[in-house]
Amino acid sequence: MKTIVLKIVSFYLNAINFISTTIGGRHAFFIFCYPFKVKLSPNQQAFLNSAHRFRLPIDDFEIQCYRWGNGPKNVLFVHGWQSNTYRWKTYIESFPKDIYTLYSFDAPGHGNSGSLIGNVPLFEKAMKQLMNHIGGVESIISHSIGSFSSLFYIKENPAFEPQKLVTLAAPDSIDDFMNYYFSLLSLSTKTKQNLIRYFNHYTQKDLSFFRLENLVSMNHAKGLIIHDEDDLRVTVDYAKKLHSLWPQSNLIITKGLGHKLKGEKVVKLVIDFVRSPS
Repeated sequence: MKTIVLKIVSFYLNAINFISTTIGGRHAFFIFCYPFKVKLSPNQQAFLNSAHRFRLPIDDFEIQCYRWGNGPKNVLFVHGWQSNTYRWKTYIESFPKDIYTLYSFDAPGHGNSGSLIGNVPLFEKAMKQLMNHIGGVESIISHSIGSFSSLFYIKENPAFEPQKLVTLAAPDSIDDFMNYYFSLLSLSTKTKQNLIRYFNHYTQKDLSFFRLENLVSMNHAKGLIIHDEDDLRVTVDYAKKLHSLWPQSNLIITKGLGHKLKGEKVVKLVIDFVRSPS
């Protein structure tokens, strides 16, 4: 069934891009940015309901935001693709709430937030809106595309740079996602060109800008980079590259945890890093 759906989408995109550069590029872009929402279970929603919840507007939709604790030190969690705030449950339960105030949000197109699509610029918009609301944070803890988006956010908003940034399984560039998308759908050269052209128009930046070497420049935050050598989605080589570009970072390579990096060891490493003296 999945193969049939992919073939139908591939045929449609290649056909519409043969007919129209603008419409074809836009349709290819929006399918590229469409996440399949993970349905929340009652237990997951119950945990999210334990937070102080509030919504903030972005463009023509709203993002769902969460807050736990009332301590003087603010921490922000940024999840990855096709995920939501629940992925941070163990971390949130482990921080002392009298010392830390913990914030998170469901990214556009994810969890309980609005929007049919999600992408790095929309992640960045959500972070900016939340930061304006709370006045900034001392630390950001992020995963996968959330890590890449956090680096982009800091690049675009240096005044809100945190003291510490944790990146878990961060990719190298948007090229990585696009090349996978191109291959998965067997897109024609014309379709690829139209998509990239629309992406450049949408972001007002060239696709080549969205690479680690551009996002890490002028980043003064103290960093912790964690990546698993058995990550089949994002190669550990990208973590090594990020570490080489980011002098004030520490790199920890794990084994057997895969891309999600779920495990008590990672939670402890992250919390110890955030709680250690700056």
